[in-house]
Amino acid sequence: MVRNKQIGNKFGMHPRNVLGLPPDYTKLAIKYKDFRQVCGLELNGKVSVNFRNEKTLRELTKMLLKEYFDLSVEFAPGSLVPTLALRLNYILWLEDLLEPLKLDDVKGIDIGCGSSCIYSLLGAKKNNWHMLALESKPQNIEFARENVKRNHLEAVIEVYAQPDKSSIFKSYFEKESVEQQYDFCLCNPPFFDSNSPNPFGSNTRNPERRPAPNNARTGSAEELTCAGGEVQFVQRIIDESLDNKLRVRIFTSMLGVKANVPRILDYLKERQVVNVSTTEFHQGHTTRWAVAWSFDAQPLSQGKSSN
Repeated sequence: MVRNKQIGNKFGMHPRNVLGLPPDYTKLAIKYKDFRQVCGLELNGKVSVNFRNEKTLRELTKMLLKEYFDLSVEFAPGSLVPTLALRLNYILWLEDLLEPLKLDDVKGIDIGCGSSCIYSLLGAKKNNWHMLALESKPQNIEFARENVKRNHLEAVIEVYAQPDKSSIFKSYFEKESVEQQYDFCLCNPPFFDSNSPNPFGSNTRNPERRPAPNNARTGSAEELTCAGGEVQFVQRIIDESLDNKLRVRIFTSMLGVKANVPRILDYLKERQVVNVSTTEFHQGHTTRWAVAWSFDAQPLSQGKSSN
C-alpha cells in the first residue's frame, strides 16, 4: 500500500490558509454589525469572542465567509455550524492532491453538504470548481439551495436531494443521462455512533496531550450521528467506490478520531486498494484526520505548498 503523509508544521494550519494569522476581531466587529452584537468588550477596549456560544459561532462563521470570500451564508436552525479554518484546510489539501493532475476543469462531489453547503461554496468561489452537493435532510437541502442562489453560483453548484440515505453515489449516478467523471469527492461524515447508549458522551482525546476544543458543539442528531459512526459511514463510501472506480478519480473523507485512521486503512487494504494517502488538519486545539484513495494509475500526492 502506498501511503503518502503530509510533511510540515505539525501544529500549524495549512500554509496557504488565510486564517493561519488570527483575524483582528476588533476591526471586524466595527465593520460587521451582526458580529459586533455577539461580541464581548474587554477592559482594554479589545473585542472578545465566546466560542462556546452557538449564536456567536454562527455570526463568526458568517462574518469570516463574507470578509475573506465574499460569501453570504445562512444556517438552518439547529444545524451544524462549520468551522471555517478546518473546512479551508480540507479544501487546500484537495488542491494539493489535484495539483499534479493539471486539470483545467475540476468537478467534485460534496457528500452531505449540510445547510451551509460550505465546501461546495468555497470550492466554487475560490477555485471555480463545479460541485455536486449531496444532502438528504429536507431542511438542509432548502437552505443549501438558497445559499447557492444567494451567491449566484447556480451555474457551478447543483444541490441534489438524496432519496435513499443508505447509498452515497448510487441514486444520483443512476439518474444521470450522461455519465460524467468527477475528480474528487469529499466528506465530513457523522462523527458519533447512533447505536451507542450515549453517543455524545464518549471522550476521544487525552486531555494531557490535547486540550479540550474551544468551540461549542453544534448540529442536529442526524448530522452528527449514524449507525456505526464515522467508521461505518466511510466504509460505505469505500464499498461504493469499488463500484465507481472510473466515476471518481480521488475519493476522500475526513475523520474525527485518530484511532479510526488505521481502521479505515486496514479496510482499504483488505479490499486491495493500494493507492492511499493520509493527512492531518490542525486548527487551534482541534485536530482532524483525512484519508484519500484512488484507483488511478498515478500515485496520490499531497503536493508541496508554500506560504
